[in-house]
Formats: sequence, structure tokens, C-alpha cells
Amino acid sequence: MSSTPPPPANEPLPTIDGRALAFGLRLGADEIVGPGGRLFAELDATLADQVAIDDVIVAEEIAGSAETAEAACTALASAGIRALVARRFAIAITTAARRAGLLALVLDTPNFLRTGDRVRIDLDTGKIVNLSSGDRAPIRNLDDALPDSLRASPHA
Repeated sequence: MSSTPPPPANEPLPTIDGRALAFGLRLGADEIVGPGGRLFAELDATLADQVAIDDVIVAEEIAGSAETAEAACTALASAGIRALVARRFAIAITTAARRAGLLALVLDTPNFLRTGDRVRIDLDTGKIVNLSSGDRAPIRNLDDALPDSLRASPHA
């Protein structure tokens, strides 16, 4: 089995263009995927059918235990979600997101993104841009380790 080496450190990071799905103040992992295993069934039975590749989940806080976070992040990644954007994340969510190949990005004001807004995540500039309104916000948790892990990730 051969492995592909990661791209050089000077290669641009991916830019993600998608659509925001905003959930307000708090989104729990148990609300993302409930006992039946269907995405967002407890919140809106029709929402799972509206999720598209590269959509971005937005909330002020995304919470969950280790058990619920794993199932939620795996289900989101399988549905094509690429990023979670929040002011605060439960540690279990950030850990599960990384394992599932999702970005967990911290913003001071994620509420500038509303459901249906077109979103661009520009990891090279460290900003999230609301293409619908023109507003932008800096990503607060980009550090040296994140770009290296993104370049090495098969999901990037």
C-alpha cells in the first residue's frame, strides 16, 4: 500500500465554498443525529434532504459528549458537510470533527452567517466570508498545526 506524501508547506490551503445552515445559540450533537440515526430529525424532519456537499454548520455553541459527538460528526461528514463554525465547541466535538475530517472553526461572531447564506472559508487568509452580505470574520483557532494537518488530510 503506497501513501501519498503531503503537499509542500507553501501549497495553498483549500478554500471551501458552501452554504450556511445556522442553528442559533446551541446545537447539541444529539440534535444533529438522534436515536433513529437520521440527520436533524428531532429539529426538522425535512432538513436532512436539504443538506448539500460543502454546507457549513453554524451555531454559537456546538456541544456533545464523546459518544454523541462521534456519531454526529461522522454523520455530518458522510452527508458532505465540510466545516462546523461556532464561538464555542465541546472538546468532544473538536476531537470527533478532526477524526471525521471536518473543520471546527472558531469565530467571535458566528451569527453573521444565516441559513442559506453563501459562505467562503478561506484558510489561507484565515477568514470566513459571507458571500451573500459581504461581511467577513477572522477564524480564531488557526494555528501552525491546523494548516499542516489540512495539507496531510485526505479530506482537504
